[in-house]
Amino acid sequence: MPIGVPIPVIDELIHPSLGLLSRVAVPGNPLAGPFISIHPPYTLTAHTYGVVFEINTVGAAHGYNVGSPQIYSPPLAIAAVRYLDFSGVTGMTRQVTQVTYHGQDLVWDEPLPSLLTVYLQPDVLLDLFWLQML
Repeated sequence: MPIGVPIPVIDELIHPSLGLLSRVAVPGNPLAGPFISIHPPYTLTAHTYGVVFEINTVGAAHGYNVGSPQIYSPPLAIAAVRYLDFSGVTGMTRQVTQVTYHGQDLVWDEPLPSLLTVYLQPDVLLDLFWLQML
């Protein structure tokens, strides 16, 4: 059985309101691709519930629909949330999302993911922020 971090169960199984979460910058911002792989942090004092994608730079090849928010096409990135199975093998992908606008969030459907992977288009720089209850 894998060794985990002891976290109060209720804090991980029930997401708090988004208004109660804080953005905490991922070290190394802005991040360039093509491939980013990050382990979400879990400590006894900061529970991570998701990630926010903020657009730093976009190449001229990406058009967008004028509006609020401006939606880019083609998508700027594809993000996936991966989980460990009971034997400790990372291999289950639970959520996949296309990043198409500034400030887009990805809140975990299931608690305690083991890995966040992001594939970025070559002409895109993103700033990532963990959504944490501090």
